[in-house]
Amino acid sequence: MSDAGRPLAGRVGVVTGASSGIGAATARALAAAGMTVVAGARRADRLAALCEEIRAAGGTADFVVTDLRDEGQVTALVDHAATRWGRLDALVNNAGTGVVRLIEEGRTDEWRAILETNVLGTLVACRAALRHMLPRGAGDILNLTSVSAKEAWPYMAVYAGSKAAVHVMSQALRREVSERGVRVMTVAVHNIGTEFAFGFDFDVLPEASKRWEALGLLNRQAMILSPDDVARAIVFMLSQPDPMSVHDLEIRSRAN
Repeated sequence: MSDAGRPLAGRVGVVTGASSGIGAATARALAAAGMTVVAGARRADRLAALCEEIRAAGGTADFVVTDLRDEGQVTALVDHAATRWGRLDALVNNAGTGVVRLIEEGRTDEWRAILETNVLGTLVACRAALRHMLPRGAGDILNLTSVSAKEAWPYMAVYAGSKAAVHVMSQALRREVSERGVRVMTVAVHNIGTEFAFGFDFDVLPEASKRWEALGLLNRQAMILSPDDVARAIVFMLSQPDPMSVHDLEIRSRAN
């Protein structure tokens, strides 16, 4: 395939949360666009299968087993990409977790997991990436957020708060590094068909869903989008020539 069909050829990028869903779809799409992908997540078997699939399709990928709650593992993931492949051009912070539960019934261990994964893990990955990008004066950081960050969904208050933190942190980071050559972008998603909800409390989910519908936050008649839809948008954003930047993109089904 010509470079015209591979707009990210020659670049190296890290994708977190790459064992399934949006992360796996993004890794495939970036590799198909020519990027060398380093995938990070906790499930080694899923990561190995993903990289094998990418290589079979003619792409380049490897992986590092990574728990976003472990600072050392996150830093090692990013450093591995830069060391093995000689450069780091992009970081896609996709890994995230959430629960469905009222604050009054909240569990501290769940709150801690959400905040450490979604906020602290993202910050650590950004810091590690910047240590490679800023000396070169080039690089892209793309952070996944959620429409709940602006709409404050009940039953998902802590998750929404974590994504609001990522959104505002990304805006502030953009102002810190944009003049030094690094782009910072966000993608807010809504109702994507992934494994994200598999960990929800299914005794609580029906009640929460009714509340979301009553508030107009969720339209059950709207078509659920696929991880590939988000991945295509991410390739588009990372493919734009400098100094253009798609700062913040929101992805929804047409009827949502």
